[in-house]
Amino acid sequence: MNPQSPGSLRLFKLFGVQVYVHWSWFVALVILYQMSGLAGSLGWFLAGYLSLFGIVLLHEFGHAMACRSVGGEARSIVLWPLGGIAFVKPPPRPGALLWSIAAGPLVNVVLVPVTFVIWIAAEGLLDPDIWPGLVTYIRVITTINLGLLIFNIMPVYPLDGGQMLHAILWFFMGRARSLHIAATIGVVLGAIVGVLALMAGDWWMVMIAIFIGMQAWNGMKIAKVLAMYER
Repeated sequence: MNPQSPGSLRLFKLFGVQVYVHWSWFVALVILYQMSGLAGSLGWFLAGYLSLFGIVLLHEFGHAMACRSVGGEARSIVLWPLGGIAFVKPPPRPGALLWSIAAGPLVNVVLVPVTFVIWIAAEGLLDPDIWPGLVTYIRVITTINLGLLIFNIMPVYPLDGGQMLHAILWFFMGRARSLHIAATIGVVLGAIVGVLALMAGDWWMVMIAIFIGMQAWNGMKIAKVLAMYER
C-alpha cells in the first residue's frame, strides 16, 4: 500500500512521521458497526474503534522510532482495516531489522499491565449497574490489546513475528535464505488459515489470510532476487 496513493488521506505529522488513513478504514467502521449489533451504543462503539486506532498507531510508531534509532528511515504510517503499516527502512543488518520490528509488539507488551490494572480498578471501583458501558469498554480495550499482541508475534511472515523470525535466521544463514524460509511459512500458513476461514464463513479472516499470503509470496520473490546478489 502506497501512502501517496489517492486512497490515503493525510491526517497529521508527528516526530517527522506522516500519518495517513486509508479510505477503506471508514468503510470497515460502518460494516463492523452493523455486524456488532450495537445499534443503541454508537458512542461506545466509536470509542472502542478509535481506541483500536490509537493502539495500532502507537504500535506503528514503535516500529518507526526504533528504526530511526538504528540509523534507518521512517517517514510514513498508513492505517487501514487490517491494521497499520509503518513504512520503515532499517539498515541492512539483522540486528537493526530485529529491533525495528520487535519494538512494535513491545509497545503492546507495555500496554498489557497498564490496561489490566485499569480494568481491575474499574471492576472494583465502578458499579456495573451505573457504569456498564465504561466497564465493558475498558475490558474490550484490554482484550483487544492482548489479542493484537498475540496475533502480531505469530511467526507468520509478514506479521511482526514472521519478520522477527527472518531477522533471527539472518544471523545464521544470510538474508536471502532466511527471508525465503520465513516467507514460505507465511504462504503455507496463510493458505491453511484461508481455507479454514472460508469453510467457517469468516470472511474477515479470509481477507487477512489473502493479505498474508500475497505479502509472503512477494517476500519469496524478493528472497530470490537477493539470492542472485549473494552468489
